[in-house]
Amino acid sequence: MDDFDLIVEVNELFTPFYPYVAKQIAKAYGRSTGSALEIGPYAPGISIQLAKSYPDLEIIVGDNTPGILEYFQEQLKKAGMQKKIKVRELDKTRLPFPDRTFDLVYFRGALFFWEEQAEILKEAYRVLNKGGVAILGGGFGAETPDELINSLLDKSRELNRRLRKKVLSEVELQNILKEANLSSSSYVDRRHGLWVACRKVK
Repeated sequence: MDDFDLIVEVNELFTPFYPYVAKQIAKAYGRSTGSALEIGPYAPGISIQLAKSYPDLEIIVGDNTPGILEYFQEQLKKAGMQKKIKVRELDKTRLPFPDRTFDLVYFRGALFFWEEQAEILKEAYRVLNKGGVAILGGGFGAETPDELINSLLDKSRELNRRLRKKVLSEVELQNILKEANLSSSSYVDRRHGLWVACRKVK
C-alpha cells in the first residue's frame, strides 16, 4: 500500500471526527461568512462539514500529492459539494494566492508529516486577511468525545506510523512558531491533539 492509499484510509477513518474538528474551527473563527482555505491531503472532510453548517462560506481545498485532487473531487461529489467547494493544486510552502486572500485557513494532521513547517505556517499567515484566523495542527478535535477517540485510537496510531508521523512536542512547536515569527500572534491548544491558532491583527 503506497502513501496515497494510506492517506485515503486515514481520511476515511477520521470521518466521525470531522464534525467535531469543524465545530472547533468554526468556534475559533467566530463568523459564518468569508473565504476559507483548507491545505493538505487530509481533506476535504472538515470543509464539507463547514460548508453544511455555513453555506455562505466560500471554500477552496488544495494540495499537490499525486492523485489527491481527483480524490477530493470524488469526495465532494459524494457529498453534493462539488459546486460549493473548489479544488486547487497548490504547493503549501508557496501558496498560489496573493497576500490577504482568505479569512480562514486550516489543516488537520499534516503538520506532523511535512517538512518545512515554519515556511508552511508563514504562508498560511501570509494569505490571511486582517482579522483572519488560521487553525493548524492535528488531533481528534477538542470537543470529540473520549469514547469515540478510544474506539479508533489503535488504528489511527498504526496508520500514522506507516505514514511516518513525526513526534512533535509543544516546545518544538513553539520553536517552529518562533522561526516563523508567529509567536506573538499565536497560541497552542493541546486539547485532543496539538493545534496552533493564529489571528492576523495587522
